[in-house]
Formats: sequence, structure tokens, C-alpha cells
Amino acid sequence: MGLSIEKTVNNFSNKLNLQTYSRGMGTLGLPGDLSLASRFVKETFTKMNSLSGNSESESISQFFHILDSVYQQRGCVHMGEDKYEITIYSSCCNMDKGIYYYKTYENSQITGIDMYKENLEKSELISYNLIKGQQILMQN
Repeated sequence: MGLSIEKTVNNFSNKLNLQTYSRGMGTLGLPGDLSLASRFVKETFTKMNSLSGNSESESISQFFHILDSVYQQRGCVHMGEDKYEITIYSSCCNMDKGIYYYKTYENSQITGIDMYKENLEKSELISYNLIKGQQILMQN
């Protein structure tokens, strides 16, 4: 009964100015709660104990599965008014090949950008708009 999507309040003592240190602390006590510490302890455990294949594709897929284990879904942590904590995007980079991979809250497809296909000697900033709309491959 003590779980909530709302910001927690100090019920310990009105003589102590205790502050929350993380969003999602209203779920403390729930196995797999959404507090920052719990989420990233889980992520570390998952990373240290999960198995990946040897190919780049398998490694990228495994990386995103690991991060998905601590993903913030809209509605579970209320930040006031009509705002909720979400995982806006997740990303990784193959430093050897110069490929940046990402996916967004609205688009779970992994998108890659090969930075070596750009003129990296230019003085202008190179940027890409995030692909936010869900990309669905219809098979029939």
C-alpha cells in the first residue's frame, strides 16, 4: 500500500530535512523498484551475468537488451503536472568502426550512424534528427 508513482515525502521525522536522491523512490519495496540505485544495480548485475554472441550484431542486440532491463516506461514515475520520467533514448558506439547506434522511446528499432562516412575534418557540426516514430517492418 505504500507504493506510488508520485515523489516520496519524508515520513521519518519532521525534525530531519530528508530529501529524495532519485526519482522513482515511491516504488522502494517493490522487487525491481524504479529508484536510480536499484535500476543500475540491476543493470550491472545483468551486464556482468548475461551472455552475448561474438558478432557485432549480437553484441549490439545484447547491449540494448541489458539497458532495456532498467528502461523507464511513461506513467510509472510521476514528476508533477502531466510529466513522467521516461528513457528518452539509449545508445552505444563501436569505437573501432566509428558507428553510433541508438533507439528512442518512440522507436525501438536500432538505428546506426557510420561516422566515418562523414567528412570529420569539416569545421561545421554534423547532426542528425532522431528517428522518433516507431519503425515497423511488415512481413506480409
